[in-house]
Amino acid sequence: FDYSKPIKLMKLLIKAISYNDVECTILDFFSGSSTTAHAVMQLNTEDNGNRKFIMVQLPEQTDEKSEAYKAGYKNICEIGKERIRRAGDKIVSENKDKEGIENLDIGFKVFKLDSSNLKSWDYSMDNLEQNLLDMESNLKKDRTNEDLLYEILLKSGIELTAKIEEIKVGYNTLYNIGCGALLVCLDDKITQDVIDEIPKHKSPFMDTKVIFKEAGFMSDAAKINAVQNLKQFKIEDVRSV
Repeated sequence: FDYSKPIKLMKLLIKAISYNDVECTILDFFSGSSTTAHAVMQLNTEDNGNRKFIMVQLPEQTDEKSEAYKAGYKNICEIGKERIRRAGDKIVSENKDKEGIENLDIGFKVFKLDSSNLKSWDYSMDNLEQNLLDMESNLKKDRTNEDLLYEILLKSGIELTAKIEEIKVGYNTLYNIGCGALLVCLDDKITQDVIDEIPKHKSPFMDTKVIFKEAGFMSDAAKINAVQNLKQFKIEDVRSV
């Protein structure tokens, strides 16, 4: 479309398909300026629903002559993100006296499709020495621990919407995902304090998986000791990336 989808139309369609399921997930594969997200939040306000939305959009460039481009929005995705922010704030503001408005979820996460955060091994024998040196760290230089964390979530089959709690242990950070289902530390120097902290957050309902950054251990012996320490607390699934 050369214009945004009308909010009223989207609300009508969403209500028609979710009249008996106000906790469903609405997917818009050509989200544009995210009218669908706006409509979902508005509808949740009206009927106290808990619908969620997934907006998918290629980063199509905006016309350099357009007002959006002049305002700093270089692609359609940037427009959509800003609209969701503003729409959520406006809905809360306009309904500030409505009972339960403080429970309206207007938050969202943004993900971009990208290659793996981990380097792939170059099996060519032509430059073996350099290949080995390049693999001293298997994490790509321009990636953050948060990037790697979400890749781990995907590969572990955990939803990207799962609750993530950051636990500070000295200068280390321990990520608690899914109330102890997955515990992750991706720091370069993993201390014994982190190993001692992990059992305090293991899941009481399922087997806990623990993942470390391989380079976080000073030696193989330190890694083996960590694994053995955790086994004492019935934590058997310990891996490294």
